[in-house]
Amino acid sequence: MRSATLGHLLRSSDVITILQYSSLTTTPLLYPIAQMYAGGTGVYTHTFEYEKKVDCPVCSSTVRKMTVSPNMTLNELMQSLRDGDLRLKSPSITAADKTLYMPKPPALEKFTRPNLDKALNVLIGSGEELTVTDPMFPGTSVVLSIYFKADADMIEG
Repeated sequence: MRSATLGHLLRSSDVITILQYSSLTTTPLLYPIAQMYAGGTGVYTHTFEYEKKVDCPVCSSTVRKMTVSPNMTLNELMQSLRDGDLRLKSPSITAADKTLYMPKPPALEKFTRPNLDKALNVLIGSGEELTVTDPMFPGTSVVLSIYFKADADMIEG
């Protein structure tokens, strides 16, 4: 009579569970663990570490500083946010004390639409922070600190 080995006594689901828990002791929980059960041939396990970008809009709360022309319009700022590294689709922008532009609901869009053609120096002051929300980043917002070129030159110099 053949003696039973551990492999014969355990079901495949038990083996996967044991592998998952044993990998948690050797790997911090921050590392995702991808495991694939391949029937009778075995289990494949791959572990990797996520890298965090310092200026990631989702996982960091850093304020992004932008230096712009004081004559830049709100529409041009929004276009630069769409074309830049954030790739925003439909940004909403608010300042500390006012709503600059909201694409939805239609009544609010109609009310804030005239701001699109106004220069930023008419709408806000240099160094003011703007909060930008977008469907690309649900549940989070990006904070921009806007500096005008003439003021930025005086701060640096």
